Amino acid sequence: MQAYLWDGVLRLQGVSPPPCRRQERRISVQALIVYHSKTGHTKQAAEDVARGLEGEGVGCVLKPAGEPGTDLVRGLDIDDFDIVLAGSPTYGNRLYRLPARPVERFMNSLSPGGLKGKTCGAFTVNAGRGGGALVGAMEGLLKKLGGKVVSGGPVVKAGAPLSLYKGPDASVEDVRKCEEFGKKVALAARG
Repeated sequence: MQAYLWDGVLRLQGVSPPPCRRQERRISVQALIVYHSKTGHTKQAAEDVARGLEGEGVGCVLKPAGEPGTDLVRGLDIDDFDIVLAGSPTYGNRLYRLPARPVERFMNSLSPGGLKGKTCGAFTVNAGRGGGALVGAMEGLLKKLGGKVVSGGPVVKAGAPLSLYKGPDASVEDVRKCEEFGKKVALAARG
């Protein structure tokens, strides 16, 4: 999988450079972010983390868990990615030890050692409590799969407790934490 970034100088001025002057630089690090979101908060957190990664020159593919093909990541070769991140809402009925079932199925679909040599991390969104415990549990699952885990993934406060009602969005501070986590993961992957 290859992706390219344009030299943004002329693009910022609204002018596309002619093909002979176009400067491209290969993105050598690729990230897969798999997440589950019912109200859109975890999707937004995934996009915020991706923005931090992209700011460091990392190409990102965001994939909702539960979307056809994501349980086994069909159509994508996990070996094409240097970074694998998992995002889940925090559900109390999962006792803060397991991600949402679609994310859990994705993780279980990976073979033992399937993340060996990959930089990994986790993040969660909650409206109540247990987010820190869930991030820790997800990091443990990623380690068991052989990933080099960047610990301390963000816990974003958003939504309404025990509800599918959208509730309040993440704070500016939580958005910043997600972007900073993306940068931290990018630097660790280049390590």
